[in-house]
Amino acid sequence: MSPSNKRKLFYVIYFTLVLLPAVAMLVSGYLRGGENQLRDIAVFIGFIGMSLAGIQLISIGRIHWLADALDMDKVYNNHHWVSLLSILLIVIHFMLLSFYNPLIATYLNVFEAPWMIAAGSIGLFGLLLIGITSVLRKSFKMDYRYWLLIHDVLTIVILVFGMTHLFKVGYYTSHPFMKAIWYFEIAVWVVAFAYIRIVRPYRIGQKPYMVKSVVGESADTYSLTLEPDGHEGVPFEAGQVAWISTGPSPFVLSRNPFSYSGSAEADGNIRFSIKNLGDFTSTIPHMKKGQRVYVDGPYGTFNLDDPRMQKGLVLIAGGIGLAPVMSILNTLADRGDQRPCYVFYGDLNEDTALYEDEFETLKSKVNMAFVQVLEKPLAEDYPHRGYITKEIMLEHLPQNYQELFYFVCGPAPMLRAIEKHFAAMGVSENQVHEENYTMA
Repeated sequence: MSPSNKRKLFYVIYFTLVLLPAVAMLVSGYLRGGENQLRDIAVFIGFIGMSLAGIQLISIGRIHWLADALDMDKVYNNHHWVSLLSILLIVIHFMLLSFYNPLIATYLNVFEAPWMIAAGSIGLFGLLLIGITSVLRKSFKMDYRYWLLIHDVLTIVILVFGMTHLFKVGYYTSHPFMKAIWYFEIAVWVVAFAYIRIVRPYRIGQKPYMVKSVVGESADTYSLTLEPDGHEGVPFEAGQVAWISTGPSPFVLSRNPFSYSGSAEADGNIRFSIKNLGDFTSTIPHMKKGQRVYVDGPYGTFNLDDPRMQKGLVLIAGGIGLAPVMSILNTLADRGDQRPCYVFYGDLNEDTALYEDEFETLKSKVNMAFVQVLEKPLAEDYPHRGYITKEIMLEHLPQNYQELFYFVCGPAPMLRAIEKHFAAMGVSENQVHEENYTMA
């Protein structure tokens, strides 16, 4: 099945699972109006919020069959917003019920509320805590691994207590069809959780890698090259991403996403370019040759065979966002692909700029125009000072620049700025692929 058809099938299943309990409520005749209409509407909204919260296990499950169909950057960004929407719907559910019966508002005190109501309040508190810790994780400087542990625990709390509340209240699940739908939803959630925590780690453990080398590219950025351990390697496409972890077992709680930066033609070996941003990334320079690493990937929709890319590529990178650009260029070089490439790379200064020697080598192998823009260059006469702008791009792009395909990777503020430049240049969104290197 093509990636496009896989993506369509995924969203059909996704929205079916989200809406199924609400549709079942309609079919079962619970929305009849009358004096209980506000209560029925509140429950209807709560059903959608609960199913939306549970289905997030599938959207972030990194299902291998969908690896080439879903843009993981967008998946995780949408996951954050959809999770907040589910929280909002559950809160609205509680507020409407409180309007219907003011006594319900007092049930936030779980120590005095009836058990069936207290379970719902505990689930609501769990949802709110997930939202707060997710939005403020970086402000709290919370270690990603600890946050993920909290996230998993709260997810279990929400589903267990939320379902306890649903079935203990009982009125809306007394209908056999409604009860069957919720049993089906719970089964899907359990299977998704088992896949994430058991099946996928087991599969990853069947094809481990070993550290081949760790090379410092600047004061805080390293190239980590891995080689297959007992297998031929897992093929990937330039511009894709993988999650990696270390340790004695693949059944670890957290993995960290990085873009491939080596060639997709590298005979099993894979390279990642990683900047030390704290947490897991701080361990990269201390990795030893032969150390075991587990790789969950590849994921991502970027593919150099895409018809939209055949007239030429414009590759725009900021900082460590250069990693996937290097993978694209090295892959083109190894394939002898001579389509025109226009590279715009922004960094702080000459000391932080990456892969100077590699770019020099690539210039003789790839049909490439290279423009490096430094925010605060050390040399007073540096030609391109500041940021990548519309003017700099137009100065170096050909007349048919609107027909080229644009790949952009960098921090969120850079992406927003580049989007404005594209709008002013008349570059179609259909000709742009974006990746935010801080997606996780």
